[in-house]
Amino acid sequence: MIKLQVKVISWPLIILTAFLRVLQIESINTNFLELAAFEDFLRSEHLSHVLVVRGDDADGDWKIECHQKLLANYRVQFYRPEMSANFEDLMFYGSPRTAVLVLNSEHVLVRRQVFGVASEAGYFNNSLAWFILRSGRESLPDEQMIDQLLSGYRMGIDADITVALRGPDNASMLFYDVYRISQQTNTPLIIEKKGLWTHSDGYQKFENFKNTWVIRRRNFLNVTLIGSTVLTEKPPGFGDMEYLADDKQLQQLDPMQRKTYQLFQLVERMFNLSLAISLTDKWGELLENGSWSGVMGQVTSREADFAVCPIRFVLDRQAYVQYSAVLHTQNIHFLFRHPRRSHIRNIFFEPLSNQVWWCVLALVTGSTILLLFHMRLERMLSHMENRLSFVWFTMLETYLQQGPANEIFRLFSTRLLISLSCIFSFMLMQFYGAFIVGSLLSESPRSIVNLQALYDSNLAIGMENISYNFQIFTNTSNQLVKDVYGKKICKSGEHNIMSLQQGAERIIQGRFAFHTAIDRMYRLLLELQMDEAEFCDLQEVMFNLPYDSGSVMPKGSPWREHLAHALLHFRASGLLQYNDKKWMVRRPDCSLFKTSQAEVDLEHFAPALFALALAMVASALVFLLELFLHWLPDFRRRLDTMST
Repeated sequence: MIKLQVKVISWPLIILTAFLRVLQIESINTNFLELAAFEDFLRSEHLSHVLVVRGDDADGDWKIECHQKLLANYRVQFYRPEMSANFEDLMFYGSPRTAVLVLNSEHVLVRRQVFGVASEAGYFNNSLAWFILRSGRESLPDEQMIDQLLSGYRMGIDADITVALRGPDNASMLFYDVYRISQQTNTPLIIEKKGLWTHSDGYQKFENFKNTWVIRRRNFLNVTLIGSTVLTEKPPGFGDMEYLADDKQLQQLDPMQRKTYQLFQLVERMFNLSLAISLTDKWGELLENGSWSGVMGQVTSREADFAVCPIRFVLDRQAYVQYSAVLHTQNIHFLFRHPRRSHIRNIFFEPLSNQVWWCVLALVTGSTILLLFHMRLERMLSHMENRLSFVWFTMLETYLQQGPANEIFRLFSTRLLISLSCIFSFMLMQFYGAFIVGSLLSESPRSIVNLQALYDSNLAIGMENISYNFQIFTNTSNQLVKDVYGKKICKSGEHNIMSLQQGAERIIQGRFAFHTAIDRMYRLLLELQMDEAEFCDLQEVMFNLPYDSGSVMPKGSPWREHLAHALLHFRASGLLQYNDKKWMVRRPDCSLFKTSQAEVDLEHFAPALFALALAMVASALVFLLELFLHWLPDFRRRLDTMST
């Protein structure tokens, strides 16, 4: 009887144990399938770091062992909401991209301490690849169930969230891609089917998901983003947006901001978004309380999504904002009118050196002395006058190619001397004239082409009164740059730090070098109607590399990848270069101008006129002296007559 009672009691226990064993085996198989799907996901995303979020310990230590066996080739870390460490403490700056496997997304602590923390800290981005496992429900469509799970959390267009829903047969999974255009929770989630996983075929992505996520998410559904820019030179009578969008008129005013805004108008059309422009009058300076003003202040406080004006790459700003790719390149150099020629020498003395002129003088003197000896012999043969004046004027006629008559000289040696002197004079004049014409037609060499030559010259040096100029000249270890700033720009008694308008006027006057943005200065000089000859005299001296600048965004901005993609696309397609060309200053062709203006001006012809005037004055003085000598004997005779 006792044995029968034991058998009756044992059968329910045996049946219950067998049933629980079947459930445990099914649970083990199900977990193996989920982890196999997750491993295929890791391979497709090229990930090697894994963070496993467990909801509870109901399955025991065998689940940890299962995870460790399947993920033996990956760096695995486990996190449980009951642990003392916070989920946010597991993340650190510069860590590699990590996959986050969430096994029990419905667990209260998982939703609060994992999803909630990730939403507030901004971890729903492409730095983490989320893989959330769920079981489908027959009562709800998949999209509606996913929306109920994730709609209350902040995520943006850069979110990388994959929700894997088990099929009814537990042998397949359907993957969904989840993101939101804007991080505001009142905007709807976008849920798209991403791929299918089966035990036999593995993970199969759908065709449209074979592109990068930036390409797939190019439609922003006309969401409104805020762009910040600065306007400091807007003239009255223009609306803000009308002035900012105009690329034809007044290009010399706010050129950088208006130029880059043309590119952001292309960004609007590329991503189907709307830009709301927030205007300010400052680029941005770090205030004493640690905040920023101007464009930098609006971006760091997240009042604006990004800047639509170029911001220079400065180390002080990198800790507060994130830069885009290069948006604008600014050339900042010295600009001045190069002196045409040295004030010491003259064009008529340039073809021949001083040594050559002394040799010519020696030849003229020697030929004159030699002609004196010839004239003595000529006087013996004929009645030719032997005065020194006759010899001198004869040689002048010879060298000026106005030789004497043939019948004056009878000796062959005399005629040979005069003939060779005429040939020498002809060659000298031809060489001299050809060299002068050639020097006028050719471009004059420029000697002030570097900073050292500019410092050694007698030109005054100044700079525009703008913040980056002071940084260029003070934050440097180059001693020459320090000397230019301390001994030339800040020279006592001179006002060389001035506005752009004043610098342009000084450049037009000449003998003044001004350090400023080159394109802005060229436009202003053309607006001031600078003479074409003066414009062709302009010379640039560069001692620092051009400044690159880009847009800025808040740290962790979801728009950084799309903006980088747009700017690189503009550069590759030539749109960036085309926009630069539209805003480039069209300068006159100085080679054609110099050819048409080749002439000897008064500055170069003045010595010849001075020599002629000096000769006339000398002749007048000698004439007066001769009159005085001619009148002196008569005056003495009168004095003698009066005395007697």
